[in-house]
Amino acid sequence: MTVREVTERYALLRELKPSTIALYAMLWDRFDRFLGRAATVDDFDDLVVARYLRWRAETPGWRGKLPSAASVRKDRTMIAAVWTYAARKRLAKEFPELPRVRVPETLPIGRAYTADDVGKLVRAAKKRIGKVGGLPAKWWWPTLLYAALCSGERFSALTSLRWGQVDLERRRVVFLAATRKGSTRDIERSITPQLAEMMAQQRRGPEDLVWPWDRRHRSQWASLQVLCRTAGVRYRGFHGIRRTAASYAAAKFGAEAATMLLDHYDPRLQRVYVDPLIAPSGFDSLAGLPEIDLGDGPSV
Repeated sequence: MTVREVTERYALLRELKPSTIALYAMLWDRFDRFLGRAATVDDFDDLVVARYLRWRAETPGWRGKLPSAASVRKDRTMIAAVWTYAARKRLAKEFPELPRVRVPETLPIGRAYTADDVGKLVRAAKKRIGKVGGLPAKWWWPTLLYAALCSGERFSALTSLRWGQVDLERRRVVFLAATRKGSTRDIERSITPQLAEMMAQQRRGPEDLVWPWDRRHRSQWASLQVLCRTAGVRYRGFHGIRRTAASYAAAKFGAEAATMLLDHYDPRLQRVYVDPLIAPSGFDSLAGLPEIDLGDGPSV
């Protein structure tokens, strides 16, 4: 049995989203390329997969760049998930015992847009021409970016929002669990009076999408890059706005507020999202140091 056939079963039972299934398809494309043939469950072998992970780490990918350690670890996690399922169903001979992939934990310094950056993006977006999803681009982009800042939600959740989930009078929006990563629960977020007024200009029926995306899949990042260049803002991706919302929440109310805003189960994830340039850590490494006598002579 091929690993793709096992993955089809696994995806059906785990109710994987199409985007996750697409990631598995790309993973098995790489695994097949490494093996030089179509992978089967017999290739669920510790040494085979360990060699693949090393090959993956050392093989340039998109744009000739080596993959990050996080990307290699993601491959390991995905392979182990399907392999474990196959072992439980006795399709594979043994359970996985794979080497760890260490990912350095780095501070997200400068990975969030500032509020001023977002303001520049919104102002530049108001000058856009043409249409997106049948709506004026000069309305679509400013309101989506502003909503991303207010809610801290991902692009996929924003572009799945329908007008029936928007209450402009109360200035509240509800993001349904089915449209959010992990599909865990609905969340309700506030929007500003300015955003409510902007959104009202294109209010439509309850079942209509607020921000329909009719462009090529994943092309939103290229569009945002163009907008950043126009606005004179360093590109940080859509997740940069999510980090912006989390960072300002943490700066005002503490790290717990960032966790609540982003709806993360693991509070440690806020370390990845809160930009120290916006919300500095409360720890002062100098606080416990005594005064040092450096002498009165000239420095050497």
